[in-house]
Amino acid sequence: MKNKEDYLHEVENRLVRMFRASRDGHKAAPEERHRLEGFMQAGVFLRLATSDELKSLMNQIHVDVLGKTIQERQSEQSTPQVPKNIDYSKYEQPTYERGQN
Repeated sequence: MKNKEDYLHEVENRLVRMFRASRDGHKAAPEERHRLEGFMQAGVFLRLATSDELKSLMNQIHVDVLGKTIQERQSEQSTPQVPKNIDYSKYEQPTYERGQN
């Protein structure tokens, strides 16, 4: 029978694979993410780990692989990167007049 150590090792391996793929520009398939989530929920149900232990493990692996916390990465992705000091004055003139200069 598997024990807590074996279970946490397997969760770690799966998280590392998923975060490395993300780092390399490959989005994990929804099935893969759902499978991992189910595996983690099963571990909580079977009392192999607590939700807090798994969240902590996931965040630590995320930092190890991607160099930032999950929250930091999410905030970066949700903030659009708009360049500053853009000169929009050329758009003040109607388009049909712009090409006539």
